[in-house]
Amino acid sequence: MGHVRKKIQKLRGRSKSKGRLTIMIFKGLDKPRTFEISSRLISWASLFFIFYIVATIFLTNKYLDSYRVNKMQVRKIAELRIELIKTTKSLERAKQHIALLDGYIREEKEQGPEPMSTADYTESSSPKIVDINELKVKRDGSTIEVTFKIVNKQLNEEPIGGYIFVLASPKDLYRSGVWVYPSSPIKEGLPVNYTNGYRFFIQNFMPFSAKLGLGKSLDKQLILEILIYDRDGKLILKKVAKV
Repeated sequence: MGHVRKKIQKLRGRSKSKGRLTIMIFKGLDKPRTFEISSRLISWASLFFIFYIVATIFLTNKYLDSYRVNKMQVRKIAELRIELIKTTKSLERAKQHIALLDGYIREEKEQGPEPMSTADYTESSSPKIVDINELKVKRDGSTIEVTFKIVNKQLNEEPIGGYIFVLASPKDLYRSGVWVYPSSPIKEGLPVNYTNGYRFFIQNFMPFSAKLGLGKSLDKQLILEILIYDRDGKLILKKVAKV
């Protein structure tokens, strides 16, 4: 019976030591030190180490993504700041331009407009597509300055575009000695190519100004013609005035 008990105890010791890892440390000739570590502890430590590696990789990727996004946002903010500076400068230039125009308008009002000629007759398409308002003609020696507003007269208020010519000639040489704005060859009193005219495109109205250099000062009365073509080359308005 004693022999059987010893055998059972030996087997129990082996089964207990089966789930443990024995570590031996040797130091010189002394008796080695032994440590036993539970396999369960090793398993938990391995799991923790794996989890740590996975978490580290995940957090590193998140950090890199956040860094890239932040860098892109910084670049975008810098671009927007540059655009804001450009827009501010453009706005300042526009304000200066408006101030100059206001000053010019005030000076014109203070000086008072010179007598303006009125049209002797107007020829246009029927129904009228465009018209001219606030026609002003100013003669200054060898220069004629013409200003007016071209108005969209369509009932449906659709945009309209085309080309504008301003012609001037001495009354006694009508249709022979002609000055044209914009510069264009003339045949039988009309521009040869309508697309040489001043191009316009309007929704409601548009201010227009033209300056014709006669080359020399003339005291004679001049005939002024304003011709407006549509984009297909059809003459849609003709206004004639004596200046």
